[in-house]
Amino acid sequence: MLKPVKHRNIADQVYEQLRDMIYRGEIGPGERLMSERDMSDLFKVGRPTVRTAVQRLIDQGLIESRRGVGIFVLDQERAVEKRPLLQALNGETYTIADIQEIRMALEIKSAELAAKRATDQDIRLIGKGIERMKRERIEHEIRINTDISFHMNIAYASKNVVQIHLMKSFYEVLTYAMSYSYSKVLESLRIDELIDRQHDQILAAIVDHDPPRARQAMETHIGTVLEICLEHGL
Repeated sequence: MLKPVKHRNIADQVYEQLRDMIYRGEIGPGERLMSERDMSDLFKVGRPTVRTAVQRLIDQGLIESRRGVGIFVLDQERAVEKRPLLQALNGETYTIADIQEIRMALEIKSAELAAKRATDQDIRLIGKGIERMKRERIEHEIRINTDISFHMNIAYASKNVVQIHLMKSFYEVLTYAMSYSYSKVLESLRIDELIDRQHDQILAAIVDHDPPRARQAMETHIGTVLEICLEHGL
């Protein structure tokens, strides 16, 4: 049955823009968001609308409000308890390898589509993520958020709305899987240089607009992590 078309809620649109900036790494963990008044001016909406959008981000565990200080992006490794999809999986028996297998299905397609459709802006954000990861490794301040933003930017570059929403929904599980596998196994294996090379190869294929090579590069990358998870019983 057809129903009347409704206008999208303005607060939802503000929320989605702020959330996408966090997902893409444009605002990183620990960084302060602009004030409610500045956001109101920027988005050309009332402050109650901004307040509603901000509260949704707080409820989702993406940001936190510090009284008298401001609003800050949370490190996603600290926000697992606020993740509804992870809570839905609570009590189920699953492994990190199971999550990596789903990544395989989702992200190989992301890379393939990104190689077809990525804009200069998309490529800049993907490259920026790689450079930030390399810098964090040198400074021994590795943040899982940065790695996830790299993969999320590839999904955004796919320009496929369904693909992007699937990756957004998967974001919290991806955060958990990458954080757990890194702290339990990957960090001790010292394969950072290998991972960096794989990231570079994915980006190079996207820059060259070569879908088969991008697909293969992503399959190799996630396959490496999956194999390690299986070998170590994760």
